[in-house]
Amino acid sequence: MTWCEGSDPARRRDDRKSLMALPDPTPTRGPGDRRLTLNSVIRKHQIEATRTRWLWEDETELHTAETVLAFSDCARTNLPGARITWGFSWGALTDGSDRYATIRRTVRELCETYGDDVTFVPGGFFANRYATRDEVARDIAEAVDVLGEVFTRPVRSLLAGFLAAENIERAGTEAGVRTVQGNIWSQFDIDLQDGDGSIAYPYYPSRGNFLIPGRGADRVDVVTLDGWTVDLVAARTAGMSHGGETTYNSRLGVGPIETLHRMPPDRALRQMQATGEAHLDERNVERNGLGWVTVNYEIAEVSRGMAVDPAILGRFGDWLAWMASRWPDLACPTMAGLGEEHRARHADNESLRYILRQEGTGIDASTAGERVTWFMNADHRLGVVDGLEPAKVFDYTDYRRPVPEPQGPGERNWSFLGEINQKRTRPQDAPVPVAEFFDAHPDVAEALSARYAGASELADVLEQVR
Repeated sequence: MTWCEGSDPARRRDDRKSLMALPDPTPTRGPGDRRLTLNSVIRKHQIEATRTRWLWEDETELHTAETVLAFSDCARTNLPGARITWGFSWGALTDGSDRYATIRRTVRELCETYGDDVTFVPGGFFANRYATRDEVARDIAEAVDVLGEVFTRPVRSLLAGFLAAENIERAGTEAGVRTVQGNIWSQFDIDLQDGDGSIAYPYYPSRGNFLIPGRGADRVDVVTLDGWTVDLVAARTAGMSHGGETTYNSRLGVGPIETLHRMPPDRALRQMQATGEAHLDERNVERNGLGWVTVNYEIAEVSRGMAVDPAILGRFGDWLAWMASRWPDLACPTMAGLGEEHRARHADNESLRYILRQEGTGIDASTAGERVTWFMNADHRLGVVDGLEPAKVFDYTDYRRPVPEPQGPGERNWSFLGEINQKRTRPQDAPVPVAEFFDAHPDVAEALSARYAGASELADVLEQVR
């Protein structure tokens, strides 16, 4: 693919900025506060670390327009009105072959027909591990310009995996992006980059660290989203943990790779349904004003799954249909659409008072009988586990303490590990009885009581202190 003759990237950027704030059309499944975001990635190599450096497999043969259409049909058939965010790698965006030209044309037609969004995937989800911030910013700006030549819908978001705060901010100021999938909540010791430490629902990051909610002049005006909804109990493990002779994945949740690709179908669907239930049930929507599940299913992984089990995409559709039936008000906007909804509710991070709760499913590292409760806001995140034994604090991360990001490429660990971290990788991470913790942190107990006054979940925790 070549640049359009007479194209003016600067003028296109100005034109885009006037369109970025346009909301998605009204969700077709109703005005409720239950949301699913559904993303997919189209690439040439499994990890396109930079424009010229590729890791792992060449996935060209796993990408066809037919697979793109099959994934699209699966989503619309089982969740009518669903809108997908399609992310292109640099290789898939610029490859001149008939294969990728046809895929780009197919996605353009889907965007025009269904209101889908299209965006860029910088660095194969790990851009800042392999390139400088300036190099990443250049790739984002130029990719957005290329997308503007191919697609009629403006680029309003990025599908980035992990992205440094400076690059999130520059995506906003230089490319007009208003929403970034910029963290992978709880990811640690798995895949090619670590980034535990953030809150799990939408927030605006700080200028100094993408994992920390920004405040005042330190706030980046770009809504930042998690990439995959995981089981809150299983997420307390690191990497690929072990239970006897079985390997457990700490990313267990709604992702097909960790469920449908690894388990018997009934077991996989039970796990996906339980994770969805934790976020979309009435109580979670009531306490947060939002019940949100997000899933990314790359086209190459769809192809891999179907090669082993031709019915696997249908099983993914079964999960979508189950959610649509159980919660008729569930809407599936694009990532950018969800970001605009968040902006309408929250101009900054000061009003955030998220509470997330999930009970173990008994599947792999999601231990039956355990219950995890998270309190997440602009000051801190606090995780409590109970059920099998008296309540203990297993994570306390204070966002009022500035922690810089790694400054150069090459660094795998971008996590912000607080005083106690859920992954239990340091001696100091041993969970602490809640009474002992609040005795040592009376200010935290006071702040929780003020911010979450009347919340039954907080009452459950405080009851064990008395």
